[in-house]
This record gives sequence, C-alpha cells and structure tokens, in this order.
Amino acid sequence: MRTSVELQDTFSYSIIWIILALLLLAAVIFLQVFFRKKFGDRLKRPKKIKVKKAKGKNLAEIRYRYLGEMSRIEGELRNGKITIRKAYSSMSTCIRGFVYEATGIPVDKYTLAEIRQVGIPALTQLVEEYYEPEFARFTYADINQSLYKTRKVLELWQ
Repeated sequence: MRTSVELQDTFSYSIIWIILALLLLAAVIFLQVFFRKKFGDRLKRPKKIKVKKAKGKNLAEIRYRYLGEMSRIEGELRNGKITIRKAYSSMSTCIRGFVYEATGIPVDKYTLAEIRQVGIPALTQLVEEYYEPEFARFTYADINQSLYKTRKVLELWQ
C-alpha cells in the first residue's frame, strides 16, 4: 500500500484569512457605531451654559424676595418649626432658586459636581457647606454663620 502526500499551494488558504479579516473589520465598525449611538451623549463635551443676567430693578426684586425667604427660614428655625437639617435644605433651595432666577442657569436641578462646573465660586462654597448638615446624622456646622454667608451672597450678587 502506497501513501502519498500532496502539498497545498502556499496561497490556497489565503482567501479565508482575507475574508476573516474583513469580517473582523466589519464587526469592529459595527460595534463602534452601535456604542456611539447608544452612549454618545455621555461622550459629548458639555454644552456651553448660557447666562442671562437679571439687571437693575428686576435683580433688586429677585434679591428682595429671596432675602425675605431667608428671613422666613431663620424665623421658623428660631421658633422651632423646622430643624437645622430642614433649614439647611431650605437655604440650599433658596440660593439655588435665586441663582436660577438671576442667571437663567438651572442650578436648582444640578448636583454639586455640576455646580462646580458652572464656575460660580460663591454658590459652590455655599452648597458644599450645606451638604454635610443637610445629609449627615450629626453635624457641628454653625447655622448662624451659614445664614449670614447666604444673606451676604444674596446682598452682594451682581
């Protein structure tokens, strides 16, 4: 019995490798398009924030209203109607609402990280100061100092 071995040509299987390479390339392109469509909004650069500044009389009216809100918060705190935690929460709502009305930036819906990106240092400092007393079980924060700082920001806002 005689056995023979025939050698294949060097390039006889090369068409398979070319087809596999093209399929792999097509799969990579498909996955890239798929993930960009699905998660592309997370990869986009943040939109530039449009600031509309309130002017003159309008800003004075807004300031007056929010200073009144601060007085209400302080009065309720002094009379024992609200807790320190609730007072900090109310101050946060108050200053965020003021900045929103004064600038048009919807910081009332922003997290602290998003507020940092806005670039208003006074607002960032206040919200950072409010976070611990607002969410911690125990705090050593000085509510009187926080009320004073919040009022100062409202009074000096331009």
